[in-house]
Amino acid sequence: MPKPVNLIINREGSWADFSRWLVRGGAATDARWFYRDATDETWQNIVDERLPFIEVVKRHFDLEIIRGASESTIHSYASDMNVFIKWVDENNVCLSLNEESIEEAFFRYDEYNYLRAWGRKEIKPISAYRVVFRLAQVLSDVLNRPPHAQFKYFSKVIKAYKSPRKTSISYAGEKQHLGDSQMLGYFCVDIANALTIEAIYGPLPITISVLKPRGSTQTIQIPLGLVNLLNHTEKQTSNRAKSLCEPTKIINKFRTSIIRIRLLADFVIFVYQTGMNVSQVLQIERKAFSYKLQGNSDWLVTNYKGRKRGTVKFTIYKKYRERFKSLIKFVDHFYPDTPYLFPLTYKSSIHKGTVNYQYLKRLAERNGVSWIPPRTSRNTRANFLDRMIGDPDLSSEMSQHVKETFGKNYDRPSQHRAMSALTHFWNKKPFSLINSGCDGQPKPTVDKPSDIISPNCINESGCLWCKSHRDIESEDYVWSLVSFRHLKLIEAAQPIKREIPADVVVDRLHDKLEAFKSHSEQSYQWLEEALIRIEEGNYHPTWENIIKFWESP
Repeated sequence: MPKPVNLIINREGSWADFSRWLVRGGAATDARWFYRDATDETWQNIVDERLPFIEVVKRHFDLEIIRGASESTIHSYASDMNVFIKWVDENNVCLSLNEESIEEAFFRYDEYNYLRAWGRKEIKPISAYRVVFRLAQVLSDVLNRPPHAQFKYFSKVIKAYKSPRKTSISYAGEKQHLGDSQMLGYFCVDIANALTIEAIYGPLPITISVLKPRGSTQTIQIPLGLVNLLNHTEKQTSNRAKSLCEPTKIINKFRTSIIRIRLLADFVIFVYQTGMNVSQVLQIERKAFSYKLQGNSDWLVTNYKGRKRGTVKFTIYKKYRERFKSLIKFVDHFYPDTPYLFPLTYKSSIHKGTVNYQYLKRLAERNGVSWIPPRTSRNTRANFLDRMIGDPDLSSEMSQHVKETFGKNYDRPSQHRAMSALTHFWNKKPFSLINSGCDGQPKPTVDKPSDIISPNCINESGCLWCKSHRDIESEDYVWSLVSFRHLKLIEAAQPIKREIPADVVVDRLHDKLEAFKSHSEQSYQWLEEALIRIEEGNYHPTWENIIKFWESP
């Protein structure tokens, strides 16, 4: 049956077809079954005034895809929009492309989530914040609102939410966490070593020798389901299980589960090696890897990355290279038609950044090994590296971030390191307040406007007319400039007189960003990526706290 309009965004999956939002109650129906169960009568109940609105939303998401937004991001925003429209249907709220209609719907929905989170305590504040923030971003773009008038600045939920502060962990707790992570890593290495291609086709169950938490070894047998059948009290069942244990060329469900365990073990090892986040790893395609020796102990591996329309780079230990090639060979053999390095998700969820660790988690816990999700072990690895080598530049590089981002997002406060760090604090060299090059000796430039105060190392804007200021060709620096401009746009909308007018600073930053835009293809990509991050609310660590202060007065 033909759809009334083409509202399918440029992505695969039933979730990407927004036509169901035209029908009252369509958003409350599972997208997978809506079109299967739809009848002629269904399409006769279309809410006509919604069509222009949904068409604009569809164009907005298509544009975001063209600009390089990841599918997981688009899926998250579309899911939140679906929840919003479901609420609109349930509460008979008018929704059209009219600005007053959208404003009324948003503020009523904002109040509804505020009461659920802070009033009735039905949901956590972070849940309310996420759904309202993402909706505010989309609706502001749909209405083409200027930066200072975006919905997020007027949301009751966003103003009320305060992100939790990071807390330090005790020395004993820190050692325990690191020890558990290390033991899980050893366990995964033992699993991956044993589950070779030959072992998958060989006799079952497979016996593996693994390291126990206290340093001894033990043997385990997998798959657990087959082991249980072999030990079944009914002879007929155990005999049938024995027939499945013979070497074969056919991959049945038991051998499929073994393949998945091997992939999950290698996945955990890979995250420990690279420090990459889970969604990043799931997007890596199994092709065109290049290796460059970096120092005496590491390889820099380069691979194409779709979202940035460029390359993704990660660092692995020197000895891991052969294991990495073995992993590629393993996946090539069992998944020749799948492009991804880790085919661990279903086609419908490949870009959602989630993995089901059930097989490996259950195996680890049955053998006394604490399960620590890769998202957590990634942070643990970064902390562990920094503590052991004492070089934040190197450890943050291995964690795929510059040191400012590393310190803000991943490096948890450590009592173990803090005692010695305090004594060295005042020995650091001067640094630029906006992350540029700097020699710590402020001097005004020739083109400094007369109404601008002299450069200093206290006011960030003073760096912009300082001879000591040096622009840096780096993605992090461009991200910092774009975040700084975003802050100044917010300040410009405030009725507060400042020593340095915000609009003058915005113009200066605009000129710098235009220079990066035309300087080279790489710097243009840095700027595009930074703009995407700002739209996602992902601000540079240097400016994040002050921006959130302005957003939540």
